[in-house]
Amino acid sequence: MAMETTAIRFAPEEKSWIQSYADFCGRSFSDVVREAILEKVEDAADIQAYAAALEQDDGIRYTTEEVAKMALEAE
Repeated sequence: MAMETTAIRFAPEEKSWIQSYADFCGRSFSDVVREAILEKVEDAADIQAYAAALEQDDGIRYTTEEVAKMALEAE
């Protein structure tokens, strides 16, 4: 996968803190920052999907036992 370069500005203390964490994990500064933002974006997408699912919720709930019984009957 081709990578692009993007500039992100950090206060010196923030950069030092992130670099210390990256060093501790044995990873690059870029990898740590990339992973953190991608996790944040994924979390936001999950929240949107959850909200959309709630809009379609019919309110019906099943116990674990009911789900197990339905699964066995479906076999």
